[in-house]
Amino acid sequence: MSRLVRVLSTAMLVAMAAAAVMLVLPILRGEPSRLVIVSGHSMDPTFHTGDLVLAWPSTEYRVGDVAPYRVPEGQPGAGGLVIHRVVGGDARSGYVMQGDNNPAPDIWMPTADDVIGRQVLLVPRVGELMAWIRQPAILAALVAGVVTAVVVSGGGRRRAPTPREDAPPASAPAPHGSSAPTR
Repeated sequence: MSRLVRVLSTAMLVAMAAAAVMLVLPILRGEPSRLVIVSGHSMDPTFHTGDLVLAWPSTEYRVGDVAPYRVPEGQPGAGGLVIHRVVGGDARSGYVMQGDNNPAPDIWMPTADDVIGRQVLLVPRVGELMAWIRQPAILAALVAGVVTAVVVSGGGRRRAPTPREDAPPASAPAPHGSSAPTR
């Protein structure tokens, strides 16, 4: 059982480290997070509330790309995050964006600087779990649980070495004719 706990603890630590890198590294670089949790129904049936989308920056965005973007400054809702599909426009004059479930394009036309990236991965329902995990009390409890599992599983214990068969016992007298040190 302790081997299973160690394997699970290690897997959890690796997963948490990977998630931390994906969440924190872009922010340390001054970039927006590339993980977007879908909220609302404007992208039904493609996405649903609680889905998690990973977006990766691109040099250009084409019609049909799903791309989260920040509402441009000076516009109503400035700074808000929207995840819709590119239906026209370009990087310089602005992209025409529209939700798959919306009858008309968005009122905003984000430029390349406003677009976070192009959708590269969709993980259904995981966004709900991430939102729950990001609560400080839940996150602290998970970290404490992983640390406890590592400690309890004997992560720091070492087995006592087995005596070598060819080595004389520690209390045995030196063989006749050898030069054993005297005290």
